[in-house]
Amino acid sequence: MLDCNKIQAGLSEYIDSALPEELEKVTRAHLRSCAVCTEIVEKLTQTSRLLAFLPRPEPSESFERKLTLRLAGQVLRPKPITLGEKLSAWWIRPRVRPAVASALAVAALIPLVVVRVRPASPVALPTHTQTATENREVEQALQEHLTAKTSEAFGDSSGLLLASARNELEPGS
Repeated sequence: MLDCNKIQAGLSEYIDSALPEELEKVTRAHLRSCAVCTEIVEKLTQTSRLLAFLPRPEPSESFERKLTLRLAGQVLRPKPITLGEKLSAWWIRPRVRPAVASALAVAALIPLVVVRVRPASPVALPTHTQTATENREVEQALQEHLTAKTSEAFGDSSGLLLASARNELEPGS
């Protein structure tokens, strides 16, 4: 026998006598042995009888015409073309594939040509004269800062820091 969940799924059809014959026999046998499913059948039967007394709603006179127009609008409306369909239609054109292949080949060769044609540029190393000039400029800025007394009025101790840095920079230290 089937379990209650499977039987209960078909009880509405059982009440309406819409089950296949074999399944109806199995359901009837299950109902003889199961009080829970039998109670559900009784409640569904009562509900079905009560619903039979309600008046059936009738569609308005314009319902069929409106439905026909709506369905025709959906059927006759052209389906929007997707991006994939557009690309597929573009790709099957006879001149597109060779043009794309040529463009990709050129794009792949450009970096190779640019790298080989460009001569290697020599790396400029700092010379001794550049270093001496830079040291002179730093030394001059340091002297100007140390001679200025305005920084001491604000409690700035950068003068002391620069003096210690100057001592470290001097070759004799």
